[in-house]
Amino acid sequence: MDIKERIAKLLERQFGVDRKEFLSLGLEFEERGKKRIYAFKNCGIEVSTYHYGLYFGTIEKEGIRLSIEGSFIVGRLAKKNVIEVDDETAKKWMSGEDLVLPVRGYVILKWRKFFLGCGKGNGKIVKNYVPKERRINPRDL
Repeated sequence: MDIKERIAKLLERQFGVDRKEFLSLGLEFEERGKKRIYAFKNCGIEVSTYHYGLYFGTIEKEGIRLSIEGSFIVGRLAKKNVIEVDDETAKKWMSGEDLVLPVRGYVILKWRKFFLGCGKGNGKIVKNYVPKERRINPRDL
């Protein structure tokens, strides 16, 4: 199974994404390093640098953990495991806090029309994976 089909299968299982709809986006995928997946559009131009595309997510033992950008791409197609949060919860999440929510497995967090990333619930908390360099300082809001 190629990487695109593998990702489509994981997204279907975890987030209820329709495989055909996802594959129709025309994205290509490449796995690099520590199971990190990068997404890009193949426009027929040879790129000489190794670092093209955007970080889409990481394949973990339990499934795929989406990046913030991956959550934006997948979120609008997802039919399950999307948690809508209020303003205060969104601030907590984007400042790097884990959330107390009774969910299990990977979830996409959505605030208004924005997707804030992916977390993993253990039944009590949702672990935050927002990188430190992308977190906000809640005092600045």
